[in-house]
Amino acid sequence: MLNDIKVGFVSATSSIKRGNKKTLIFIIFVLALIFVNLVFLPSMIGGLMGMMTGFMQYPYGDIVIEPSGDNIYINNADNVLQKVRAVPDVASATKRLDAGASIKYKQKVVGSSITGLLPSEEYGISNYPYIISEGEFLGDLSRDEIIIGAMLVEGYFGSEIYDNLGAVKVGSFVNVTYSNEVTRTYKVKGIMEGTWELTDLNALVHYEEIKDVFGIDKGKATSIVVRVKNIDDATKVKEKIIASGVKEPVFTADEKSDAVLRQAMQSISMINVVSKYVSLIVGAALILIIIYINVLNRKKEIGILKAVGISPHSIVLAYAFISMFYVLLGVVAGLILYFTLMFYFQANPVVFYETIEIIPEIQIGLIIKSIFTMLALSIIAGILPAWRVSKQNILKAIWGR
Repeated sequence: MLNDIKVGFVSATSSIKRGNKKTLIFIIFVLALIFVNLVFLPSMIGGLMGMMTGFMQYPYGDIVIEPSGDNIYINNADNVLQKVRAVPDVASATKRLDAGASIKYKQKVVGSSITGLLPSEEYGISNYPYIISEGEFLGDLSRDEIIIGAMLVEGYFGSEIYDNLGAVKVGSFVNVTYSNEVTRTYKVKGIMEGTWELTDLNALVHYEEIKDVFGIDKGKATSIVVRVKNIDDATKVKEKIIASGVKEPVFTADEKSDAVLRQAMQSISMINVVSKYVSLIVGAALILIIIYINVLNRKKEIGILKAVGISPHSIVLAYAFISMFYVLLGVVAGLILYFTLMFYFQANPVVFYETIEIIPEIQIGLIIKSIFTMLALSIIAGILPAWRVSKQNILKAIWGR
């Protein structure tokens, strides 16, 4: 067997050296496109899924704790926070107060949800501080100041779909009337744009503002938002939080995702799976056709090899090596093309509706899997046609019949 491998390798090397260089370049080009087809679309879909998942962390973080039963507030929020922060896999946690309100600017009024938060703690929890398109994020002393969602401001993406406040600018003053009829005047400190309704139709104020307006005790919250060290461990961390003695309901961000978003994610995942299998089938068929045609064109060579005493096993192995050589070069060329496309689209994301950017996700696991898949297909594609031709009569093979 070892001798067959040596003979097959030498025969393959000789055949490749004597082969047509233009044909070789064409084969490598086609195989490179096959490889890119296997990994490019899943990378784009992965980026889209990551973007949609990222939207959910604004209200829910990685894990969110909510009031139990019919309670409006978590009554012992500071105690719960202490327990949560003691869990080893928790990176950070904060409390929030949400309230319904109407916002008025000049003659325009819109309804909105107002979130009261502790500004300095949000840097380790959410992206709120990093989506300020105009002005600045709130500070710990930012009383009587407000952050307005972009869809509530004329001229921003989505403002033409929903009611907006008109040409609100940083420094403008707006009147906020809360659900208990208390009205406060706030100076607009910033406009946040997350290109998602969950953020851009809402507004942010300091936690103390909501607390004072509703006369709430300092230790209360409508939610406690948690960021974990490893998002993949969110479910396990949730169980640890419950085990730490937290009695209130605990949910991961995935569990809190509404039905529409979850259905969309499932549909995207299905498209991703179908895309992978279709690409795999197309790739397998193309590799088999390319190698099969190559073998048929060398039937005379195979007949001569048999005539001089080369065993069929060596011939089959020779074409397996040739096939692997083609695919390896195709994979290398495909990797160069793939990473070129990835770096281009990461620097120039696909943009929808002017502001929504999809950045492809480089999936190393998928790349490795695709490489091994193509190599396995190359072995099969090299062995099957070569084995079939090697079984033919020597004279028929030489005459190409």
